Amino acid sequence: MLKKSFRIGRKGLERFFKLKSGYFKGALLTARARRNNLAFNRFAFVVSGPKTRAAHLRNLAKRRMAEAARSVFGAAKPGRDVVFFMKLADRAVPPFAEIKEDIKNVLSKISF
Repeated sequence: MLKKSFRIGRKGLERFFKLKSGYFKGALLTARARRNNLAFNRFAFVVSGPKTRAAHLRNLAKRRMAEAARSVFGAAKPGRDVVFFMKLADRAVPPFAEIKEDIKNVLSKISF
């Protein structure tokens, strides 16, 4: 799990969405990123999908994305806020290895 200082809270997300940010697309997920004027990166994870009772799937996807982001934490340039979005089309969460590879790919695209 990411430390609390490396996560973006609810109020931080509200500010993030009001400001302009870059958009980066991967195979499984997309990301929006902007500078945060800090010496480290902060992350948030948003999972959407069918409006059925699938909270356990959304939570599983968020946990996998958070762990993948923690494991590739040093791959991104510091000083950015990054929000990852994943849409669950069916009632299945992609495997951890695929999520990790896609997060690594998306973080390498963030160039500002």
